Amino acid sequence: MKRAIIVVMALVLASAGSPSLGGELQPKPEIWSPGTEVYAYGTAAIADATARAATIIGRAATHRVEPGESLLDVARRYHLGYQELIDANPEVDPWVPPVGMEIQIPSVWILPREKARGFVLNIPEMRLYYYLPDSKVMTFPLGVGMEGWDTPAGTYWIGEKRKDPVWYVPASIQHEMEQPRKAVPPGPDNPLGSYWMRLSKTTYGIHGTNNPWAVGRNVTHGCIRLYPEDIAYLFPRVPPKTPVEVVYQYTKVGFREGRAYFQVHRHRGKDDAALFMGLMQQVYRMKLAVDVRALRELVRTAPDGAIFLLPPTNPPQY
Repeated sequence: MKRAIIVVMALVLASAGSPSLGGELQPKPEIWSPGTEVYAYGTAAIADATARAATIIGRAATHRVEPGESLLDVARRYHLGYQELIDANPEVDPWVPPVGMEIQIPSVWILPREKARGFVLNIPEMRLYYYLPDSKVMTFPLGVGMEGWDTPAGTYWIGEKRKDPVWYVPASIQHEMEQPRKAVPPGPDNPLGSYWMRLSKTTYGIHGTNNPWAVGRNVTHGCIRLYPEDIAYLFPRVPPKTPVEVVYQYTKVGFREGRAYFQVHRHRGKDDAALFMGLMQQVYRMKLAVDVRALRELVRTAPDGAIFLLPPTNPPQY
């Protein structure tokens, strides 16, 4: 119950501090349509937080469960990964949520602290950010590597692109298969799905999946999975040599309407002390005035992905 109350508090803070963080999203008429929404964002001088333009995109919303829906269906419908929807609704049965129950749609994100170009993949939050010209950005949920199979952080580019790819199974993976084989042809049994985009000249790639419910989970051997409809949308639009940054940002600070917010992601069990220190590094770099004790307590109780106001040193008196 305590965790559920915390989630509500996070949403209230976000919407109360900035009305544009909230709102009602209408369900998509085509459930499995790609996540084609384009968001505007801004940048400004780091030293002047009050004049800073928006580095937070999206808007929070709610959804009433329909007959026969699971939270996996709802996640895909709203272009979310499985885990981020579960984190926002921890008390809800993901497989049989009560019909008519109002659930939170956590569709607000702080942009990563990277150059605004090409793809930025933030592994801890399982999100891809696709930067377009004129300060526009799109975002898509990801399936990422299981423990011991993390995609290496670094700078890449989009290399070879293949439609209906053959999966040449690495020897290290063949022993995990019930019926080991060196290659899997295109089709419903191919975990690469219908599209593949190589990261530079590595063996890692951004691809589709034959198991859409794996998006938003730690399930791969280091590659990046997208919903089939999302990779089908991106594949013809993303040219070779598009830059790709793979990053591990467990904490993020962003701005909307001159106010500072933060998010945390406990990927691989990242502890609260490390998250707090990561936030404080950004606070110092951005020259923000923050109540350190209040921030430490917020980090300790903050659910993954929730948006919180950074507590000011001198909170207003009411």
